[in-house]
Amino acid sequence: SAGITVQRTWNEYGNKDDAMYINFSIPLSNLFGGTYRRSGFTSLNANINTDFNGTHMVNMNSSGNSEDNLLNYSVNTGYTMNKTGSDLASVGGYASYDSQWGSWSASSSFDTDKSRQYSLSTDGGFVLHSGGLTFSNDSFSSSDTIVLVKAPGAKGARINSSGSSVDRWGYGVTSSLSPYRENTISLDIEDMDGDVELKSTSTIAVPRDGAILFANFETDQGRSAIINMSRSDNKTLPFAAEVYEGDAPIGNMGQDGQAFVRGINNAGELIVRWYEEGRPQSCRAAYQFPAQPATLPGSQTLVLSNVICRISNRN
Repeated sequence: SAGITVQRTWNEYGNKDDAMYINFSIPLSNLFGGTYRRSGFTSLNANINTDFNGTHMVNMNSSGNSEDNLLNYSVNTGYTMNKTGSDLASVGGYASYDSQWGSWSASSSFDTDKSRQYSLSTDGGFVLHSGGLTFSNDSFSSSDTIVLVKAPGAKGARINSSGSSVDRWGYGVTSSLSPYRENTISLDIEDMDGDVELKSTSTIAVPRDGAILFANFETDQGRSAIINMSRSDNKTLPFAAEVYEGDAPIGNMGQDGQAFVRGINNAGELIVRWYEEGRPQSCRAAYQFPAQPATLPGSQTLVLSNVICRISNRN
């Protein structure tokens, strides 16, 4: 986008002042088409001003962010030309980062008039509880309504789509709640680091003003895998058939002979159980993962193929 403004003003003595303002903004995230970039410098802005009387100013700035929006930054530069010859150039920058320990920001600027400015600031909070000390990049006081989340193994999961996330010890804190109203406390698992299954990702609470809530999210931290199995009699394993290892249920059959299991070992024997014409049926499949097993793209879920499930008379 671009814009230009030309103006003329008169004072009470009839003297006139002329000025022109030019500005433009260029989006950099998709400048030449193609895939939209979610990170890096995303915009470039410029302003040019003149009074037609020897004073001219040029200012430019560009800003950007990381893909997860936890890091934001900008740079700027300016140049002022005066009819007196005392030109002034300046340059500056700013960056902020939302970490699990708090929000951090820093800025600096310099100009040819030998002016230097620096700043560094941090903001956040913490809660001391029976499970330890949990930090947050939210700033809150003892009168704010906050929630302490427990989700073992769910490191990196965002709380209520805010900058707060679950730490390596399975705890997280946020103050993004409204008292005396129904609040949804949810976990966004898109940025979660571990191979963990959450039994649920949200819960409802109606807190009082100044209350500290506790939200416990049950997790299953066993290793997950997708196993492609076929029956020894060349029939398809039934959808939703239960998969066991020993006496423990660890998953179910999906479509096309794919079993999704969690809590699997490096090697062992699986038992698939189902009912056919009212009678219990089962098959057994020996498995062993290689030293460097394949995984689903972008995840830690293991993949194992060509596993034969042999029909068994034992159920």
